Amino acid sequence: MIHQAQTRPASAGPTPLPLFSRQNWCWEWTRSYTGDSTPIESSETLLFRGPLDTGALRDTLAEIATRHEALRLHLVADAGPGPSAAWPGQALRPGPGPLDTVRAAPQERAAEVTRVLSRPLDLTDRMTRTTLVRTGEEEHVLVAQFHHLIFDGTSHLLFRDLLAHGYRERVVPDHGTVEHCRAPESYTGLIGREHTPEARSAVRARAAALAGELRAYGTADPLPGDAGAVVPEAEFASVPLTLTAERTRWLLRRSRAERVTLHTVLLAALSHAVATEYERDRLVCSVYTHGRTSASARETLGLFSTVVPVPVDTEFRSLPAFVRDVHGRIQRATEYTDVPFSEVASRVVDRPHADGAYHRSALAHLELRLSGVTGWLPEEPNRTPPLPHGLTMTPQGLYPDHPVPVFAGPEQALACATTLFADLEMTDGALTGSLWYENRYHDAGRAARVGDVFMHFVARLSEDSIS
Repeated sequence: MIHQAQTRPASAGPTPLPLFSRQNWCWEWTRSYTGDSTPIESSETLLFRGPLDTGALRDTLAEIATRHEALRLHLVADAGPGPSAAWPGQALRPGPGPLDTVRAAPQERAAEVTRVLSRPLDLTDRMTRTTLVRTGEEEHVLVAQFHHLIFDGTSHLLFRDLLAHGYRERVVPDHGTVEHCRAPESYTGLIGREHTPEARSAVRARAAALAGELRAYGTADPLPGDAGAVVPEAEFASVPLTLTAERTRWLLRRSRAERVTLHTVLLAALSHAVATEYERDRLVCSVYTHGRTSASARETLGLFSTVVPVPVDTEFRSLPAFVRDVHGRIQRATEYTDVPFSEVASRVVDRPHADGAYHRSALAHLELRLSGVTGWLPEEPNRTPPLPHGLTMTPQGLYPDHPVPVFAGPEQALACATTLFADLEMTDGALTGSLWYENRYHDAGRAARVGDVFMHFVARLSEDSIS
């Protein structure tokens, strides 16, 4: 049973809602760019083939939005562009939004979907919008746009499950399955509990403790580069990081043997590579955590994921000891999931222009993102639940062409430029990806050497005996 405080909308009164701790980093990140830059959205595009009951779909979407409060949030005033925009507050709409419907010729499907996705959201109305593009009697595309402030990666799979289950319940009401019976966490209730005087006092103390540790690990001492060459329009180059399927299997096997995640192993490899090239014995890494710290939150749509800084000692006696130490540090760092990013950043580095924004990598020397695998188990790509009467639902990789985002100020541009970003994905049993670096700030030769050391470290881990 959900506690009563979790089910009472915190926005029922006239006072606008503050930021949820998990929204804080995304709000800072959003403000790091000019107002006309690419919107930070996390949209879902689903192709339906077969006999679609549009009424059942519309009712299902309405039920999802009714039960999941994040989908009914809106900003109470225009936030304005730029890093100095103050948080305007958010409030809860009493009812779900509409499902817009448009028609397009089959050959215009991709163009129409990208046109819909290109329309900016009016965040003062809602931070989500759903549109059904009909291209034939038995072909439809659902375009569900979500601003990242109210939606994260975990929400995508959950949204598909909720959509399929609710649709089946309406079209075949006696199909007999029971799914997602747990009541979702109240998003507004979570926000309200975080902002009690007692909770705020505890968070400030923990933020101060983490900030002190990060300072000791050189978070305010960035990787060296050409700071004078950085401009608002970022220009990134990359070094390929690709493992064969065989090498990936060995690495998964070693991860299981050490009882650590594949993410841990890759972060250890990247930390070692950066430390070797830049001669650092301490680094701060930026990692993503799902942020769902309760069972009911795992059934809740919303932005729960957050960026957590992880301090790492890069000197080690053996590979196994180093990997285990990194694993322990990640575990300890995720205990700070509920500490707002800006609470820590403001204690470590000066806030730009007193009220400016912090880029999400402002505290880190390096960042690692890994997708397609959970723990050491590969995920099923584009998994979709079954639908009745031969109807199929397939995720579509359609995205509009946006211009290169422009940083709102030199501080945000430099905070991003100094960080090295590794983005890896498990595809068909193999890890593929790249190490990305700002081309004007970082030397291409150094970045290439980081990639070489990374690959050598991974090879040693996958070949050597770890005991």
